[in-house]
Order: sequence, then structure tokens, then C-alpha cells
Amino acid sequence: MVTESHFNGDFHWPDGQRVAVTLTFDFQGGEDIRPMADGKINHEKYTQAEYGPNTAIWRILRILDEEEVTATFLTCGAIAERYPDAVKAIAAGGHEVAGHGYHHEVARDLTREEETDVIARTTAMVGSKSGTRPEGWRSCTQSPNSLELLMDHGYLWNSNTFSHDLPFLWQDDGRVLVELPRQPFGDGRTYGGRDSGNAEGTLVVWKGMFDDFHAESSASPTYCPFQFHPYISGRPGRAAALRAIIEHMKAAGGIWFATGTEVANWCLIEVFKRGRDRAAPREVATAQ
Repeated sequence: MVTESHFNGDFHWPDGQRVAVTLTFDFQGGEDIRPMADGKINHEKYTQAEYGPNTAIWRILRILDEEEVTATFLTCGAIAERYPDAVKAIAAGGHEVAGHGYHHEVARDLTREEETDVIARTTAMVGSKSGTRPEGWRSCTQSPNSLELLMDHGYLWNSNTFSHDLPFLWQDDGRVLVELPRQPFGDGRTYGGRDSGNAEGTLVVWKGMFDDFHAESSASPTYCPFQFHPYISGRPGRAAALRAIIEHMKAAGGIWFATGTEVANWCLIEVFKRGRDRAAPREVATAQ
């Protein structure tokens, strides 16, 4: 049975940094565009989404390189298959390539066998194109089987819950999976869609989230996750907001820009004091 455990002490980050920031990009194209009732695909929506792997990814990689920060790209298996050069460029830039389903499947609609197959195929495809086996996962929603299946496939971390601010552990018979919580302020929500909303309003939301976490970190270190999509935040004008939030955080100071795996490993080994096997966690709250 999978149980949930939280750290009772004060979190700490490397070198005494105040806020750990993960910049995550859900890297998909038209995978989530389903056929309409007549079986046809909405060409406008599909090509807007395909802007991500064709065009936006290169603008985003340039911004990250110029700002000298690393990010995590949660990548659909189909994207790795269709756009291997983009995935190789992500890895070559020192960024992490993690899993995001194969065709952006809605996990709660899958049987256990179907979800197992999706995880296995995504793991193999993303690993083959990036050169490194993925250690992190974010699916489109989560099923009752997801956590156990990710443990079965040897994943280090998951990022699907909105229920907490700080990372915590899922445990099952000695196996562990680090949960990196997310906040409901991803670009899909702040912009309201692929072709709506505005960068100024989005930047206000992002700055507000970060500023609260940065202020709270004067008492105890905090975790500030961001969720972007290349086909949304990589558009002209919107890309300026991405750069602006990075520069805003850098100016605040005390920031550890880390990949999902860097944060998960730090929490697992340095905070919870666990090896990757069966060592006991330290100061863990009662499982909920």
C-alpha cells in the first residue's frame, strides 16, 4: 500500500540557498488534440501546438542558455520519436529530459495494463533519444495506479500533486518515490489557452508566487516550481515573460535553480537521509 510521508524538520538546500526553483516544461506538440466527432483534427489547434517542437523549443533553449539556468523538460514519447534533434539539443544544453506520457494520454482513463505500457514505451523512447534514462514523470492527470507503476519502473520522482508546497515521499514496502508538488499557476492556466491571455498578467501571477515563497524563506527554505509549455511560453512576446521571471528571481538572490532530479535526490538523500534502497527516513511525519 502506498503511503505519504512528510519531513517534520526544516528543509535545507545546498550552500544555504533560500529557495529551490524548478523550471519545468511539458514538452508536447499536437498529442493532446483529439479527433472531433466527425473524426477530423482541428488543424488550427494542432498546428498551434506543433509550434512547440518545431519553433518555440529553440527560442526557449536560447533563453535558458543566455540566462545560464537549467530546466527539466517533461517530454512525450511521441515528441522524442518525431523530434529527436530537439530532444538531443535539450540534453546537450545540460537540461533534464523526463517523461510525460507517450501521446499525452489522460492517465485516469487508462487501465492498469495500458498505463504500464505507456510508461514502458515512454521510458524507452525518451531514454533512447536523450541518451539518459528518464528519472522523473508528470502525466496528464494521475490514476490510482500511477504511483505504484512508477515505482515498478524505477522512477525517482513524480510531479502531479497540488496539495503541498514542499517535496515529500511516497512509500511502498521499502520503495520510495519523491513527489515534487506543483502550483496551479502554469502557463496553460495563466494565459487561459494557446492563443489568449497576456504576458503582463501572467508575469504578475508568477512574480506573486515567487515573491511569497522568497519572503517565507527568511524563516525556512521554500520550494518554488514553475510549469511551462514551449508552445505557449515560447511564443514571441510571451517568451519575454519567461525571461523576465528568471531575471526577477536571480535579482532576489538566494536561489538554487535545479532540475527535478537534482531536487529529488537532494531531498531523498540530504533531507530524508535515505539511500536509494531501504534506509529509514529521518523525522518523517505519520503517513497520511
